[in-house]
Amino acid sequence: MRRIPLLLMIIVPLLALAAPARAGGWAVTFMDPAPAGMRPNTTYTLGFWLLQHGTHPYEGANLGEVGLEFTSGKKRILFPGVPLKEPAHYAAAISLPPGTWQVEGVQGWFSPYKVGTLALPGDLKLAPLPEDLKQAIAAQSSQRDYWGEIRPPGFPHGAAAPQPVTSPSATPRPAAASAPLETTTVAVVEADSWWRPPYTPMALLGLVVLAVMAYRLRRR
Repeated sequence: MRRIPLLLMIIVPLLALAAPARAGGWAVTFMDPAPAGMRPNTTYTLGFWLLQHGTHPYEGANLGEVGLEFTSGKKRILFPGVPLKEPAHYAAAISLPPGTWQVEGVQGWFSPYKVGTLALPGDLKLAPLPEDLKQAIAAQSSQRDYWGEIRPPGFPHGAAAPQPVTSPSATPRPAAASAPLETTTVAVVEADSWWRPPYTPMALLGLVVLAVMAYRLRRR
């Protein structure tokens, strides 16, 4: 009989920790077109949109830090995002040394995921939007249009639901230069994972408390 209360004490805190990630806990980051032919040690400003459920601005409070993170080998550099006038629209000023950088979108309490790869010198090559994510976005129907003239990629005027389209990863070069790389519209996807800040410290504390209680029960 002692095992049943102990089992409940273990399961209930874990369910409570996992609940926030399952209740609206995913988002998509759409990138604005980046400059073509980017050079190392040069300042650029990259725009991006952080949309909950891939369709609308974050509806909760205390989203947390938003930005773009670049990783090359053991180097990891975070450039904070600055909110722009439009809802869910941010800009990050970046400057990086030469090399190939893995790009991640930092989405507050949503988990960060890979955006794509930036080669310096070169272009920002963005990851394609997965088909299952397109279907999940299409399922989030809404009648509200949050934007005016300045809009996220794939959000046409008069339509609240996005219509992902194929677009280049960078703005076109002049006609005399070579053509830009072509990739599909970008996304940063938040997985249904709760094992991350701010939940990780809470989970560790809960496990310690459970371990102490289990030890005391065994001694009895």
